[in-house]
Amino acid sequence: MSEISVIGNAVVGSVSKDTTANTKAAPAVECVKSTCKDAVELSTQAVWLEKIHQLPEVRQHRIDAIKQSIADDNYLNDQVLSTAFDRLIEEVSD
Repeated sequence: MSEISVIGNAVVGSVSKDTTANTKAAPAVECVKSTCKDAVELSTQAVWLEKIHQLPEVRQHRIDAIKQSIADDNYLNDQVLSTAFDRLIEEVSD
C-alpha cells in the first residue's frame, strides 16, 4: 500500500524523515519524457447541449412572417433561393 504523507494539514499514513542529503523526491506520477497531459472528454450530448446554448434567440415575428409567406405561396422566389443556395454552399465548404 502506498503511503500518503501530507494532504492539506492532515497527515495520513506514515511519514519518515529522509536521512540522505540532497536527494530529490520521486514525482507522485511518473511521466514518460515529460509528456503527461490532463485530458477532458465530453460526451456527444454535452457537445450538442453547448451548441444549443450558443444558438441565438428565436425571432418569432420572422418565423410567423415566413410561415405566412409559405402558406400564401409567395415565399419561394429567385432571391430567397439564391440566398439559400449561397448559405448552403458556404456551410458545406467550411
